[in-house]
Amino acid sequence: MNKYAIYRIHYGLDFLGKSIESIQKHVNKIFVFWSKEPWYKECHNLPPLNENVVEFCKQYSDVTVMEREYDRPDNQYKLMYDEICQYYPRPDQVLMMEPDMVWGDEIKDIWSIPDKEMSFEQIEFWKTNEWYIKRDESKGKRPGPTLWNGSPDGTQKGTWTTHNNVHPTIKCYNYGFCLSPEVMKYKHEVALQSSKYYKDSVPSKTWYKEKWLNWTPETTDLEISEAHKHFIKKAEPWPSQK
Repeated sequence: MNKYAIYRIHYGLDFLGKSIESIQKHVNKIFVFWSKEPWYKECHNLPPLNENVVEFCKQYSDVTVMEREYDRPDNQYKLMYDEICQYYPRPDQVLMMEPDMVWGDEIKDIWSIPDKEMSFEQIEFWKTNEWYIKRDESKGKRPGPTLWNGSPDGTQKGTWTTHNNVHPTIKCYNYGFCLSPEVMKYKHEVALQSSKYYKDSVPSKTWYKEKWLNWTPETTDLEISEAHKHFIKKAEPWPSQK
């Protein structure tokens, strides 16, 4: 079986290495598509971001970096997959990833799943891996990485076509709320300026300082979206830390 993994990254090298190393022995080839600019090209006065994905990935012999710019998140993974198949053999399976997604031992169980498309939930750490967040389950499952058997269909803003096809038990870890203060500040500013452009929820202007940077275990309403901040009531100790 020929297996690929595909990443997209604009910012946040903090956990890309940890993510790559969690899947390396399970795939034949890893492709990282690096965009130096955000999707919304009219962002201005952004905080400095000093990252070089090409240099970082030179430590991995099985990782190929492609520098590409995209204007929207919609269908991006499908476009990246199609470009790879112009130059490399078409894979039997492809795992679509973000740079803050890290697998544990459960990754060994995903490859036998027969469905054409299967996404996986995430355990979302908060600030460190000693704390995590639980979202409002009444809003449905939130897909993370997606495994495709055969060629993927068109993808939505994330790695998936349908957010309803989520595995009932297999999960990976997500470190998206554990980025460095500098990268998190950049992430928040980009979201503030660009969310309306691709019809995402508008972030709270005070989220970075009030909810994340100055967080304490007593801080509540942690969701970044201004309208849905109550979807994440508070961070809880990760069970292994109790």
